[in-house]
Amino acid sequence: MKSTLPATHLLRHFLLFVLTVVFLLTLIRAAYGLWQFPRLDETNALMPLFLQGLRFDLALIGLVCLIPVVLGSLLSMSEGTRGLAKFVITSFLMLGLLLILTLELITPWFVQNQGLRPDVALMGGIENPVAALQVVVQEHPIPLVVGLVLCALILIAFWARLEMKRFLRYRVAAPSALMLAIVGGLACVIAIWSTPDLRQPAFSPGDSLISADSTVNDMAMNSAYKTLYSAALPLLNK
Repeated sequence: MKSTLPATHLLRHFLLFVLTVVFLLTLIRAAYGLWQFPRLDETNALMPLFLQGLRFDLALIGLVCLIPVVLGSLLSMSEGTRGLAKFVITSFLMLGLLLILTLELITPWFVQNQGLRPDVALMGGIENPVAALQVVVQEHPIPLVVGLVLCALILIAFWARLEMKRFLRYRVAAPSALMLAIVGGLACVIAIWSTPDLRQPAFSPGDSLISADSTVNDMAMNSAYKTLYSAALPLLNK
């Protein structure tokens, strides 16, 4: 009889992504909070910034993890689709982390020039992206290099922690994999809605209104969530 793995084998990788993203976004939000502290102090929005920010971070994690948790878990039950499950899970987690880091890296430029985090509309409004990038490189070379190096190190460290040589070396036992797909998928949906009552309206950027200052409100979100939401909005309105 061939060996099988428990669902905790997959769960550890998903939890690693969750903890990594929550830690990074909380740390980055704290840095933005220090940068914009006069605005936060004036509007008494310091605590709401982090409390509402955590909700947005969990909603983002739900968006990124929904497909790998459900589809990856189901594919991991079969020896024939085990390799595909490995590809789906690692691709979504690595690309999700790359998207998060990239958008947070460019966020200070948008906040400084437009007072808001980037989204599809703001990024599409840049008439000459190459010229804008050249200006950033010329005006902020050291922060840009430091940011790129840190992003690369985080991605490398996360990839190393995935332990790809051991990941899904065997298929996952069907009962536990099915349970993870159901419970994990439901957890992702609840995180996206930010409430266990799915009859309520889904969480949205409108829930970032923690003050009368639009910049402070945007700080409560994260740039990846705002960008993904703005990209999906035309589809949601159809």
